[in-house]
Amino acid sequence: MRAAGKKGLEGVALWAGVIDGTAFHVQETIIPEQVASRTEQGLLYVVEGEELHRINRELYRSGLRLAAQIHSHPGRAYHSDTDDAFPIVAVLGGISIVVPNFAKGPLDVNAWAVYRLLPDWGWTELRPKEKREFLHLINDKPPAPARRWYQLWK
Repeated sequence: MRAAGKKGLEGVALWAGVIDGTAFHVQETIIPEQVASRTEQGLLYVVEGEELHRINRELYRSGLRLAAQIHSHPGRAYHSDTDDAFPIVAVLGGISIVVPNFAKGPLDVNAWAVYRLLPDWGWTELRPKEKREFLHLINDKPPAPARRWYQLWK
């Protein structure tokens, strides 16, 4: 998203993972092939059908589920009419996150607009308290590999 933002364009990523009881654990961030453009009406990104099909095949093979989309806006974070009408994640309970200012600056969940797709309500913005209770970001750095000792002679 930051790379697209440096060009003055929006970018999108997807979060895939597994459900464990009432929790969803993100296992993978997917950066789909996308075309970003600037129009008279504003900015947008497009992920073509062939790429969506490729992602769905990979999710099926891996057993992961797509639960969230996260994309950037040039200024404030909000769900636009285009965001409402053309989501990639369209499953009930799905999450759509909008990051302001082309994702520049430090990671700040409080600055994000977080929406959930609810029956009868559509895309509904989570209040700050709901957002803090709902999203738990943990260290995303992979653990250091365990040291293994091998006996090279017998």
